[in-house]
Amino acid sequence: AGLGLGFLFLEILLIEKASFFLNDRTQGFAVVLTAMLVFSGLGSYASGAWLKDPHRGITLACAVIAGWIVLALAFLDALFLALLGLPAAAKSAVLLAVIAPLAVALGFPFPLGLSLFRGRSSHFLPWAWSLNGAFSVISTPLANLLAVSAGYKMVLVLSLMLYLMVYGMFPAASGRQRIH
Repeated sequence: AGLGLGFLFLEILLIEKASFFLNDRTQGFAVVLTAMLVFSGLGSYASGAWLKDPHRGITLACAVIAGWIVLALAFLDALFLALLGLPAAAKSAVLLAVIAPLAVALGFPFPLGLSLFRGRSSHFLPWAWSLNGAFSVISTPLANLLAVSAGYKMVLVLSLMLYLMVYGMFPAASGRQRIH
């Protein structure tokens, strides 16, 4: 649930920021969606290197996500405002540079979590997929409602809280063993 909400809260925020930055909603959506899919896919692939020590993988991912959110809270709007005069191609490159580290880190938690459901606990896999999917669907309108009612900074703060929750509840991160 935390991953479904957190990932899409950040994606919706980035789509809105990119739409403003590029002065084009369609292009903002396309750049963000493409970058999130490609880079989170690369992160998902790279997470395989941490399957023997998922605690390190989830710690690294959540630290990068939390650090990115803190930096975004402090500097993202100012960065985009300062670079508004750039040509569209340069703005797209800036967006890719901003999104890439976050999206790679966002690709880690789900596969690392799924790796815990092996053997006797494999019957929990459909639950994990369905919860992630259900909360991914809920997150889009919820992120927009939150942004309108409380602002995009609140969406970022809630994303941070969700990923801190994900870290704290991850069995390997809290010292618990694989689910049996």
